[in-house]
Amino acid sequence: MKAKVYPVFFIALWLASCTVYKEYPIEIYKPGEANIPPSAKNAAVVYRNFKYQEDTLQHYYKNDFLLVKAKNDPENLDSILATVCINELATDLKNNNAYEDIYIFPTNIFERHTGEHLNNLPPDVIQHVSQASEADLLIVLETFSSFFSSYPQTFDTPKTNEVITVAVWGIYDPAKKANIERKTMIDTVFWNGYDDEGNYRKGYTPPPRLTALELASALAGKNYAKRFYATWQTVNRMYSVPPLPDFSDAAFYFEEGKWEQAIALWQKYADDSNGKMAINARYNLALAYELKDDLETAQKWLTAALDLASRYKSRNDIKTILTYQKILDTRRKELIKLSRNHNENLP
Repeated sequence: MKAKVYPVFFIALWLASCTVYKEYPIEIYKPGEANIPPSAKNAAVVYRNFKYQEDTLQHYYKNDFLLVKAKNDPENLDSILATVCINELATDLKNNNAYEDIYIFPTNIFERHTGEHLNNLPPDVIQHVSQASEADLLIVLETFSSFFSSYPQTFDTPKTNEVITVAVWGIYDPAKKANIERKTMIDTVFWNGYDDEGNYRKGYTPPPRLTALELASALAGKNYAKRFYATWQTVNRMYSVPPLPDFSDAAFYFEEGKWEQAIALWQKYADDSNGKMAINARYNLALAYELKDDLETAQKWLTAALDLASRYKSRNDIKTILTYQKILDTRRKELIKLSRNHNENLP
């Protein structure tokens, strides 16, 4: 019987078509995203009390998809919810040691004003507010809106209450008397009786409208506060498992956290002589060294993977590698920022 001989091209094509790509979650320490001067030690939080002209539904809500005017609403409902929002922001900043001192201005420091466009605070106002609070950073809740909806129980979903909040935040540098960042945050919070594991709590009653509005307003403040300090975050990375026993074994070791064993197996295939298989091996090695916090070696393996993928003109591999290179470059910059902030905070 005559054995069939398959060209190398078809073998490589078969291997590529059978390659499995898996996601692997990792924990990384990321600096705060807010664009703030590292030297800022004391912050002041203030409510701008601005409303866009079309924002007129603060005393309305939806019940079973019908717009309803609320009865017995506090006249100063907006002020109440803004106060809850900025208080939660300040509390979270304080709990995470973002600033040494945080001064909260009363929500009536600015009179209600409306317009079609949200302009920056004038320089003289920035100076006055910062001097009154002795703050070297102003965190301004420029405008805040919330809307409540209630949906009835159906045959497959329980009764649900929902609140959407929209907050526009500004950061002002008193030294420059200028706005240095503006960020719009949109959050949706709903209550339907299901817990975080997807289990339904029998007899659960969603919070009523005013309570739900306050809870959602607090969450809006807390979510924005996270932009000011470093946190651990879970992100997904991807690695490949071509149809070879060594790669399957390496994947097992990798998932078990036995990175050295996985590295040893991937290195067997990282040489140019292994053709396109070396692209997978080098890419996987880059991920392994990132997990070992050796970003320099990770970048070297990724550069080697890109060089080989370019020689084979493998567009999909090139695209994947370039995407990962950007991620690693961002991580490198974040680590530099974390180190700089740590050194500047040393006594």
